[in-house]
Amino acid sequence: MLRDPVADVHSDAWWMRVCEGTLSPQEEASWQAHLAQCEACRQEWGAMAQVDVFLRTAAPPPMLAVEFTARTVERITHKQKLRQMLRFVVGALVLGLVAWIGWAYFGVALSNALSALVVMISGRQILFDALMRTLVGLAVTIKSLVPLMLGIAGALLLFLTPNGILASVALVWVTRRKRAGSTAA
Repeated sequence: MLRDPVADVHSDAWWMRVCEGTLSPQEEASWQAHLAQCEACRQEWGAMAQVDVFLRTAAPPPMLAVEFTARTVERITHKQKLRQMLRFVVGALVLGLVAWIGWAYFGVALSNALSALVVMISGRQILFDALMRTLVGLAVTIKSLVPLMLGIAGALLLFLTPNGILASVALVWVTRRKRAGSTAA
């Protein structure tokens, strides 16, 4: 049979009620009678009373200086800024070292590749400019070229885009054929 923890004078719940002073007068009388009979509870209660007296008579904890928190936050912030600056400097040094080693090792090849890239870009720009001048010249001289180009662009848009007319028509046609095949079977 389980015992009621509040009624059991050896339970933690009972001891908490005794320490908080929430016992009724009948429970207090029962508690005093139990202390007179139980040596273990009497010793425990005496030790708790000594701790209580010690805590009540102990000096209060020392108070921190008013500027303590501000100084502590300032020191932490300063350390964080120093660490961040150190990370930045070390990262820049590592990046510079890698760039220096890379330039020393790949310098000539990189210079040649950069020159080739400049030639390709400028050559592409020259070809694009020539193509645009030719198309503008043709559009100005041949009045029927613009409608032809618009017609070709429209046809490409209608038939080659995924959501174009040709794709939609093909999807409807395939769906109807599948339905016709499933109803015939």
